Amino acid sequence: MTMTYRVLIVDDHAIVRRGIAALLNANGHYKVVAEARDGEEALAKLESVETDLVVLDLDMPRVNGLEVIRRLSKRQSRARVLVLSMYDDEQFVAQAFHGGARGYILKHAMDDEFFKALDTVLRGGKYVSSTINLQRVEQQLLDQADLTTREREVLQLIVDGHTTHQVADILSISPHTATRHRANLMQKLNVHTQVELVRNAVQRGLVMMPKTSL
Repeated sequence: MTMTYRVLIVDDHAIVRRGIAALLNANGHYKVVAEARDGEEALAKLESVETDLVVLDLDMPRVNGLEVIRRLSKRQSRARVLVLSMYDDEQFVAQAFHGGARGYILKHAMDDEFFKALDTVLRGGKYVSSTINLQRVEQQLLDQADLTTREREVLQLIVDGHTTHQVADILSISPHTATRHRANLMQKLNVHTQVELVRNAVQRGLVMMPKTSL
């Protein structure tokens, strides 16, 4: 009997989710059991839906794909993660693998690599798009910051342009606690100003830059 793999698709664009779902369902070896438009929804779906594989974008609001990967790893989830992203930055690839992803392919390479990546990941291997420099990824893996989940949330909100009071409101914490998280981040990343904090976080691939309006 041919095994059918259960897949969760996570992307904030409905048309992308529908396209991936159509490819998978037409293949016959995969069944799309759920879709999610952001990280929070994805984590909630994974609590209630049996899933073998998560096909995940990185650039999503509030809880981005990198944070979803980290939280899944902490839950010791059996679902394997394949990142499908437009970002070819080695920092993001390193962050994804450091968090527990098993594969990373670029959206423009889907036609050539998608099912090969799926097969490799589900068999227990790792897959990276052929155009990504693996040597640089490995170097980035040596330079990962040891940040807590809450610190990563605070850092992402700071990069998104929120003030300390706004960060506190969004995360339902006190301004004092938000300020303490900010101070801890600056110490761990060895920076002295918020401008340096943002620049360092972006350069190391610790956060996703906010989307700009066209």
